[in-house]
Amino acid sequence: MPSSRRAEMEGILFTDEYQLTMSQLFFRMGLHERDVLFDHFFRLYPNYDSHQAGYCINAGLEWLLEWMSAAHFGKEEIDYLRSQHTANGSRLFADDFLTWMQANGDFSGLSMRAIPEGRVVHPNEPLTIVQGPLVMAQILETSLLAHLNYPTLIATKASRISESGRGRPILEFGLRRAQERGANAGARAALIGGAQFTSNVGVSRDLNLPPKGTHAHSMVQLFMTLGMGELGAFQAYADVYPDDCLLLVDTVDTLGSGIPHAIRVFEQLKLKGHQPIGIRLDSGDLAYLSIQAAKMLNNAGFDNCSIVLSGDLDNWSSGKF
Repeated sequence: MPSSRRAEMEGILFTDEYQLTMSQLFFRMGLHERDVLFDHFFRLYPNYDSHQAGYCINAGLEWLLEWMSAAHFGKEEIDYLRSQHTANGSRLFADDFLTWMQANGDFSGLSMRAIPEGRVVHPNEPLTIVQGPLVMAQILETSLLAHLNYPTLIATKASRISESGRGRPILEFGLRRAQERGANAGARAALIGGAQFTSNVGVSRDLNLPPKGTHAHSMVQLFMTLGMGELGAFQAYADVYPDDCLLLVDTVDTLGSGIPHAIRVFEQLKLKGHQPIGIRLDSGDLAYLSIQAAKMLNNAGFDNCSIVLSGDLDNWSSGKF
């Protein structure tokens, strides 16, 4: 099991408290092994200001199934539940219920029919249909929603950005802005939705993809504090990565220094037999700057260089470039 997933799959307490209290109620009523069927669906497309998306992209199923195959009520989980108390201090979960849970508390008795990941899905149509004994089907609900709803949202957004990009490659850079381990689920979902690569190294490894990224503003700032300036930062990066040189040019002045310095470094690379990859623009009027950057690169003989845009791009803005 990949280490990036292991911590997320440990234990079965990835559920809400009320799922467990309801389960004990079902046990008391003799309903705990009653065969049931639960549908999972969403009601509305994502709402983007005054416009709703016309479709969603299903995602998250594989990680849900991985979690289900490993999760079970073991001694540690049962001991934790045994320690819980009601408002008057009595035990919340009785021994007979906990004994049954330890013997039967896994998902092997459930069957699931589901729409594959990457498929287009629509409101009020089941994405998953779970059938089996009531208690374990009930306990699955929270984790199922957590594993599927957020990835589907991200995959849908990625698909819309990819569509508005009109065939140009899309990279996912969201790791530092995501919600803790949701960063991994979001990166994977973005790839399902249409991104070609991600900067997330762990997810790239798990999916057998090369991670993709550039350098940060902090690298340029560091070289400036050391007295070597923006040009020194670019030269150092090019020396280490001569065949993968993509320079972030907006730390100081995009048109006044960033691109001219990048061109100087690209000329040195070209003399040494290397082909520079291009530049990245991360701030400002990206539509205007990308046009001016293309003119400057073309005039310098680097018309094959890529111009990578990042920063506040979404399915609305990306269609403007």
